[in-house]
Amino acid sequence: MTSTSAADQGPSRALLVPGDLAGPSGGNHYNDRVVHELAARGLAVTVERLPGAWPRPADEDRSALRAALRRHTDVVVDGIIGSAAPEELAWARGHGVRVAVLVHLPLTAEGGTSSPERQRLEAAETAALQAADTVVATSGWARDDLLLRYDLPEVHSAPPGADVAPPAVGSTPPHLLFLGSITPRKNPLLLLDALSTVLDRSWTASLVGPAGPDEGYAEAVRTRTDALDGRVRVLGPRSGEDLEVLWRATDLLVLPSSAETYGMVVTEALAHGVPALVTARTGAVEALDGSGERDGLPRPGATVDGTDPHAWSAALARWLDDGDRRSAWQRAALAHRDRLRGWATTATDVTQALGW
Repeated sequence: MTSTSAADQGPSRALLVPGDLAGPSGGNHYNDRVVHELAARGLAVTVERLPGAWPRPADEDRSALRAALRRHTDVVVDGIIGSAAPEELAWARGHGVRVAVLVHLPLTAEGGTSSPERQRLEAAETAALQAADTVVATSGWARDDLLLRYDLPEVHSAPPGADVAPPAVGSTPPHLLFLGSITPRKNPLLLLDALSTVLDRSWTASLVGPAGPDEGYAEAVRTRTDALDGRVRVLGPRSGEDLEVLWRATDLLVLPSSAETYGMVVTEALAHGVPALVTARTGAVEALDGSGERDGLPRPGATVDGTDPHAWSAALARWLDDGDRRSAWQRAALAHRDRLRGWATTATDVTQALGW
């Protein structure tokens, strides 16, 4: 019997995403919303959730990827899979499949790997992105980073959208929200160190998100939290109405990540009229400024040096001590809320990049 590939059949579009990620993630939310917007336009995209320990797949994981690639003519592969599989992408292109890689975060940006492992991941990602027909990044900052990092001829940008929500009402005393995985890249330990220096002020805080694979780091976060006089709650993942309840009570989002390609949680905060403190020189600055950088709106928060815990301590102290600053940031966040790009715009960016 002769084997056939998707190229021998009718056109078929697909998005290949990881099936075994723990907890909710910004990347999964981005993928789901784009597919939803495309479906609303009558553009059918099959979503295949591939098992495996991506980006460190076993042989059977690679086989599953190759089989999925073979089933379609036009495939977008989530970067956590595609960037780790240059041979499979090259094989697919050789069999007439158009392949795009959607990069949410470079493979080495998560941290916690040895030098040889980083070199292996960088080499794989370089080869994979150079093998793809199209590379799409989730922000302008990420596009520029990939162009420089991997010497690519072209990278397209498709920043996330946001769903405008009812404005937060805040809390008394002010409530701070950390929303992200409990991992070294998201850097909650730096935040907890900074909060330990402002215990003489009134505030509460919540850490919301799934624990990462580093159990020692998660335990260090719990231990540090226990030393903060009951001011900080570690709540685990939250979604739906449970998360909305938290947003309504929040006065400031804190995102001390060491690396972010965009930081969808920042636009989620602005969609609720909540300002943010984010790490300087990361893609989160693009999310914080949004359209305001073009429209002349004041920044709804501030950027802070991610390598300096004293800078975070000082930024938190200034915000807690200055009611006028808090009010000004809240007004700026509400102004940005009215100008946020929607997911329909993101979907248009994606279709233009892919030629769909």
